[in-house]
Amino acid sequence: MSVEKKQQLTEKQLTILKSEMQKRRKNLVLSYVLLIFLGVLGIHKFYLGKNSQGVKYLVLFIAAWILGAGSIIFGGIGTLVGGEGGGLAAFGISTLFGFIFMVVLWCFLLYDLFTLPSQVDRINEDIEDEIIAQLMNVGSSMESRQQ
Repeated sequence: MSVEKKQQLTEKQLTILKSEMQKRRKNLVLSYVLLIFLGVLGIHKFYLGKNSQGVKYLVLFIAAWILGAGSIIFGGIGTLVGGEGGGLAAFGISTLFGFIFMVVLWCFLLYDLFTLPSQVDRINEDIEDEIIAQLMNVGSSMESRQQ
C-alpha cells in the first residue's frame, strides 16, 4: 500500500512523512539488544508495540520463576509436614510446570531471534501506512475546505 499511496503525496507531505518516520521508526539493533538482555521479560515486544505478546512473555517468565522458587519452598514445607515423600512430590510437580513454562518461553525467544528483522520491517511498514493515511485524510479535508 505504501508505494502507491506515497506517489499521491505532495512534497510537503513526503517531508512530513520522512520526519515522522524518523521519530516513530523501530530500530532493529535496539530490538535485538532488548531481546538478548531482557527478552525473558518481553521488553522487546513492548518496545515493538506488541503489548499482549509482551504480557505473555512476562507471565510465562514470572510463572516459571515462581514455580521454580515454589518448588523449593513447598518441597521444604512438604518435607517438614509430610516427611520425605511429601516434599519430593511437591518439588517434582512444581519444578515440572516451571520447566515447561521456561521451555515454552525459550521457544518463543528462539523464534524471535530469527524473525525479528521481518517483525520490525512489518511494524515499520504499518507505522508508515498509518502516517500516510493521516496525511491523506488531512490533505483531503484541506481540499474540501478550500472548495
